[in-house]
Amino acid sequence: MKKYAAMGVILIVAAVLVPMLFGAVFSNIFPARGEKEIELTLTENGSRITLSAEDYLIGCLFAQIDVSYEEEALKAQACAAYTYALRLLDGGNALSDSTALCQPYFTPAKAREYYGDSYDEYLPKIKEAAAYGASHVIYYENKPIYSVYHSVSAGETTLPVNIWGIQPPYLTRKSCPADKSFPNLSAVNEFTADNIRQALLDYDKNLQMPLDYSQWFTDIVKDEGGYVVSVKVGGKTVSGGDVWRMLKLRSAAFDIHWNGMAFSVSTVGCGHGAGMSQYTANAMAKEGKTAEDILLYFYEGCTVKDL
Repeated sequence: MKKYAAMGVILIVAAVLVPMLFGAVFSNIFPARGEKEIELTLTENGSRITLSAEDYLIGCLFAQIDVSYEEEALKAQACAAYTYALRLLDGGNALSDSTALCQPYFTPAKAREYYGDSYDEYLPKIKEAAAYGASHVIYYENKPIYSVYHSVSAGETTLPVNIWGIQPPYLTRKSCPADKSFPNLSAVNEFTADNIRQALLDYDKNLQMPLDYSQWFTDIVKDEGGYVVSVKVGGKTVSGGDVWRMLKLRSAAFDIHWNGMAFSVSTVGCGHGAGMSQYTANAMAKEGKTAEDILLYFYEGCTVKDL
């Protein structure tokens, strides 16, 4: 089994669709139901497949989370993945395995290739978690929620307004002390000036970058958990979420500076940091918390409904 296999896969889950779809959050258009079959586009070849909700969630779990995690943590992830899919479907959006437009999914063949002999070892518990997820949905005021999630926080979760410019009432800041024990919680990467310049211009072709590289990123403002709220890029104030997306950073809790040779980026955690931390979910499961306990902790004021 590949340790922490899905950590990099979900870094940009909902990076595009969450802000696009948020306009419907407070409408009352969503029935209390699930989907028995899921239609999904595979981005590798553009093919469209139809599969049961449980089979879809099996593929989601293999792609989204460390499958060695506790059963209740896997159930919580399956429920979050199913709820997110239903939210997209009910908003009139097609599902795919794109991490930018939907959420990660592995076909059985891809999962078996990725995990090797461990695939058969973990399949029974993954099936059990998927069965739970396919029969439970997270609701807020009778509407399925944007049940965003990430691999591991920087010690507490951040507010989605810092990532996507939106603030559903059920996505609040949550303490995740267990995340501080995550192996390789912090990381440092270097980017060349040319790579940074291209990423910035792809984001906004009108950005004017100073000749002094040290002035490209200034006035970084962070929240209490270390996540970047805003930063000046070439004199223009942008959100931390924008920088996380444009540079494809490991985490939205970051520092960036010019070291004389390259841009050095240090990050804490893995993912955007909003919603459910999978690592803390696993720690809670080890303490005896149920999937519902975990979900209600991270998605405040919600209910988990049996379909």
